[in-house]
Amino acid sequence: MESESMLRYRLKIGHICGMMFTFSFAYSVGSYSYGEYGHEAFWSIFRPKNHFKNHTLKSLCDTNTSSEEYRNEQIVQSMVSRWSTYMSLAQGLPLIISSGLFCSLSDSMGRKPFVLVSLIGIFLKTFFMTVAVNLNWNIYSFLAFVFIDGCCGTWVIQLAMSMAMVSDLTTAEGKSRSFLITVVGFFISLGYASGSFASGFIVERLGYGWSLGISSIVIMVPMFLLCFMEETLSENKKVNLNCDLKSHFKNLVQFYVEDDPINPESSKWKYILCLSVFVCILLPRLGAFSVELYYVMDSPFCFNPLKIGIFQTINRLVSEFLILFGIKIMQYKLDDAAIAFVGTFTSAISFVVIGSASSIGILFAGTAVGVLGMCAIPMIRAILSKMTPAHKQGTMYAGIAIVETICGCVGSVTGSSIYAATVDVYRGIVFYVFSVFLLLASGLLILLMVSRRRQRTGYQQLQGTCSVVT
Repeated sequence: MESESMLRYRLKIGHICGMMFTFSFAYSVGSYSYGEYGHEAFWSIFRPKNHFKNHTLKSLCDTNTSSEEYRNEQIVQSMVSRWSTYMSLAQGLPLIISSGLFCSLSDSMGRKPFVLVSLIGIFLKTFFMTVAVNLNWNIYSFLAFVFIDGCCGTWVIQLAMSMAMVSDLTTAEGKSRSFLITVVGFFISLGYASGSFASGFIVERLGYGWSLGISSIVIMVPMFLLCFMEETLSENKKVNLNCDLKSHFKNLVQFYVEDDPINPESSKWKYILCLSVFVCILLPRLGAFSVELYYVMDSPFCFNPLKIGIFQTINRLVSEFLILFGIKIMQYKLDDAAIAFVGTFTSAISFVVIGSASSIGILFAGTAVGVLGMCAIPMIRAILSKMTPAHKQGTMYAGIAIVETICGCVGSVTGSSIYAATVDVYRGIVFYVFSVFLLLASGLLILLMVSRRRQRTGYQQLQGTCSVVT
């Protein structure tokens, strides 16, 4: 009986990993494709007689800073950054509502229905984009497609539900939950890296229309896998369905305004501090993602879609493999907060180096410094999850999903706006600004570690301090 139970457990974890890999692959192919397509669409304003043919192997920038081509590229960079800002708002504003609502309801209705809803939204987005590219619709029509995606929960719901599923299948004791959250994150990043690599070749050989079309087809694979997966939330852990929005909001914020009388290790100050760290890490991470594509497409790097795919693939694969094995090794000596500190502080250094990069070599060096940067995210998720009762995991992840959505929206808008305003002055300023947030997060993580050390050495914990649960 025990072996059969273990087999079912492993099958569920395998299902989650397989679904998240195929989802992130499809999402990555679509994201890179429409981002690069938008860049070329705005370039066509300056080349009306030589309109792009739906795909290209050439870079559209010039390293000669005194040429007209270079000046036009700075204008295009500014225009596409503003378009990216509108895209982020169109997706992010409805996502603030859908992410919080869906995650909270998943504690009553289960995780699977909302995974399906978000997959349908992503399918509709990429399908309509495929039609728009092939029929040469206005580039601003893409705003409607990402709005649909945002209403359905998009990647935020996928990520939140996958983490909630892992929490359903594990216990808060020990470090297995932290590691499994990292494993699922590894498969997400592996799929994303594979998608970024594949998108470059697909665009080169077949064009943007085919690339987006393939994305919409592949997104049906996790839908198929979902049909054969058991619901991870057991009936005895489900809470009664409550349609009172006021009650939902109260449940979302209760972690941050009330101490848990049942769990003495959990406190509102710990939740607030962990969430503050999460915001300070996620804001620059998602903000940088909104501009890094256009950053490497501009002078002096002048990456084409194929080079972008190769660069992003190498970056993500090396990073995720090192994070996966690095966390397992570091867990022998370090707690979750200390591991998060290592990743966050190296990320801050990485952003400074990337912002200062004047050659491809320095760009790669800056990327190498920050390979462990994303290990902080699963560690903070694990800390929060361990403090939360089993029947409130979905509600806790709903709060995280809302914060993720706001960070994604604010970060993207901030990053795109700063980049658009400074691209003709100094393009690396946006990375310098975001590095400040990472340094702030590093300081907050030090507070967590100091608090834990005081608790271990027998100091009485004062009201308002925080400790880390491992």
